[in-house]
Amino acid sequence: MFSTENYIASLQNNLHKSTPILTKKLKEIVSYTFDETVELVDFSAFTDPTRFELSIMMFSMDTDANEVFGENITPHSFAGSIDVLTSTPYYYLLDNQQESFWDFYEQNDEELANKEQQVFTEWFADCWMKAGGKHFILPVYFGFHDETSSYDLQTAKFVDDEERWA
Repeated sequence: MFSTENYIASLQNNLHKSTPILTKKLKEIVSYTFDETVELVDFSAFTDPTRFELSIMMFSMDTDANEVFGENITPHSFAGSIDVLTSTPYYYLLDNQQESFWDFYEQNDEELANKEQQVFTEWFADCWMKAGGKHFILPVYFGFHDETSSYDLQTAKFVDDEERWA
């Protein structure tokens, strides 16, 4: 009943529906004048697999992995964190499909988790480029909460967190 290909295609289709919302928000962020204390921008994705929802936060950071807040900055600059995308559904499942879906997912857990992250990352990176991200001056990363690597949106490569904070 379920297949990896169909599941991933469904994820892509559902994320595509949120592309205009994400791209609009990213255009706003690209236009920000960040405070000089901000040394990199970190987008963190949070997934709720029980509800099939994705949320994304943006954090202004320094290179010591500390969040930079909007204290003692000029009125014309930005520092802090903001919600970029909140509780966005990425998959729909009928109640009568729950048991068979979770059996399928359990049998393919590692492959599906990797492909999900790949789909989310590619989608975000595409929206970032559509929003004018190639003109963004600061180092900028997209990653998943509690993961040890992030996607460098400027070089289009994954980097370990140790490299990111070096």
